[in-house]
Amino acid sequence: MLAGGLGTRLHGVTGDAYPKSLAEIAGRPFLHYIIRYLSHQGIKRFIFAVSHHSQMIIDDVAANFPHLDYTFSLEEQPLGTGGAIKLAMTHVKGNKALVVNSDSFMEFSLVDFMNFAQSKQASLSIVCTEVEDVTRFGAADIDDNAKLKKFFEKGRKGVGFINSGIYLLSKNHILLSQLSGKFSFETEILANEKVPVFAMKNKGLFFDIGTPNDFEGAKKLVEDHGHLFVN
Repeated sequence: MLAGGLGTRLHGVTGDAYPKSLAEIAGRPFLHYIIRYLSHQGIKRFIFAVSHHSQMIIDDVAANFPHLDYTFSLEEQPLGTGGAIKLAMTHVKGNKALVVNSDSFMEFSLVDFMNFAQSKQASLSIVCTEVEDVTRFGAADIDDNAKLKKFFEKGRKGVGFINSGIYLLSKNHILLSQLSGKFSFETEILANEKVPVFAMKNKGLFFDIGTPNDFEGAKKLVEDHGHLFVN
């Protein structure tokens, strides 16, 4: 789980006194909702990629999830999304890992996603979710074989599919092995056409807390969809 971002756009809420994943919604840090939802989906082991305010996240997980099987992938310097994922993958015990963000929520079926990736024999699969308006996102162009062709730049309007930030990634993905240091997963791997990326289309609740406006909207969505956030 990527939890090392600076969260600069949410400083109006956090004041940079704590990481954005610990911003509280309905009396609970947002990170807790993600952990509980994924646990309910069947995830048994968590790897938290941390950097900025890392100790606060380490302490919070230890205090609130004492029985969780987890470890931390600590970046001494921010490595970008790609570098963070590559470092975290060194802690993966199996052949693949589910990669998610700690500042966004996506309602999806893990079983369906794993079956989809297996059917495509994919080293990298992504969940693309349908939204009513793609204006503030980069819309996904997906072909008839579920292959991701590219992401269009922000600015398109109307209904479409976007990157939900959920990936199923092979530990030995060829591009990941070729890159080092700080790099962008989105630019260097997702946008690289040398290795295919397959996209599972999804319909479900999706929201993030990246900006103060998003954060306020998330409060209402959590209240209205309490059944998704099991205790």
